Amino acid sequence: MMTTLPLSRSNPAAAAGPSHQLYMLLREAPDRAAATAYLQRRLAEAGALPPAWSGGMQGLEEWLELRGRNRAEEFRQYQQGRQEGAPRRHFATLAQARRFLCVQAPGLLVEGAWLHSVLDHWRQAAYMPLVKLYLDYLGKGVPTANHVAQVRQVLAVQACSTWQDLEDSGFVQGAIRLALASAGEHYLPELLGYQLAVPDQPAAQPSLLLELAELGIALPPPPPSDTPILNVLRAMLGAEPDTAPRFLQQVEVGYALGRIGLQTLPATPEDGAPQDAPVANGSAHAAIFATPAGGTDGAATASPAPEQPRPILRHRFDGDEHAWETITSDLGLLEAQIAACGGKAEAMTMLARHMGPAVHHQPLGLMAARVYAQLFALA
Repeated sequence: MMTTLPLSRSNPAAAAGPSHQLYMLLREAPDRAAATAYLQRRLAEAGALPPAWSGGMQGLEEWLELRGRNRAEEFRQYQQGRQEGAPRRHFATLAQARRFLCVQAPGLLVEGAWLHSVLDHWRQAAYMPLVKLYLDYLGKGVPTANHVAQVRQVLAVQACSTWQDLEDSGFVQGAIRLALASAGEHYLPELLGYQLAVPDQPAAQPSLLLELAELGIALPPPPPSDTPILNVLRAMLGAEPDTAPRFLQQVEVGYALGRIGLQTLPATPEDGAPQDAPVANGSAHAAIFATPAGGTDGAATASPAPEQPRPILRHRFDGDEHAWETITSDLGLLEAQIAACGGKAEAMTMLARHMGPAVHHQPLGLMAARVYAQLFALA
């Protein structure tokens, strides 16, 4: 059984390793050279792992269907046990849940980042499902639906500030996500495979998300993606069937890339261990996470009710006078940049620059995502 990574405050060198350094670098701005070098090392590591499926495209489709059925059955059995009085399986106490949240923080703070490079391909039909996936992670510019904005709020409320003290191995997945954001245009098959691995990662497990919600920690589940990725693969391989074997091999390595460094599953509480009571309205929060229903995607996971539609560049922010001055300035800047564009294609490219993992959850990035999503819907 894998257990949570240790936090290391007493060993500064542990927090200054290559994954941590790259993570902090790429959270500020993209660096294609550094990202590519890191990805090459990690892909070599991933390529040495045994394959998850075989048999080409048909084998992948069968594997995804089986994975979906198994996941749905596991969650059904979990729910049945809980209904019959079984205690929480992952977290006996809120302290354990907070520790897990801190361990997950580096990856959660860059949710969806690996898809950023697909925005420049918004006009190509094969890429459209990927663009939609990225917009889903960004909440289409709605602050309360943006995954990273939600995670930042949860971390603040739960006082999870120790995540920066994790050992270097705790930053591997976050660094991979940001590296794909910087250099993903050269690693499309691996990016697709990485997306297939996201549902297998700890912070995507329905039972784990439900228990966090019961303890008052409502993390957003990843949007369903198996079917969109299969559609992308079918479109791309149908156009160039001769490249299928090599392409699918790279997809497999990308899937393995999403399995590296996942030493983050919480240990099962001991039988009879005292359990913290659920928070008030914890069951209501838990209802956010729908039961998977089998198949490649299962039932679409329910999401919080969306905000009412608002004008294209308008958002609801704090009433602080200085904050409004900043937002008004940002809004004016974005409007001026859009007005200066020579057409829709140029505007989409400009907006995509404001939708990277370092900025998409900030006011200007949220505004850019709102406009991009509406223009994309008109494509």
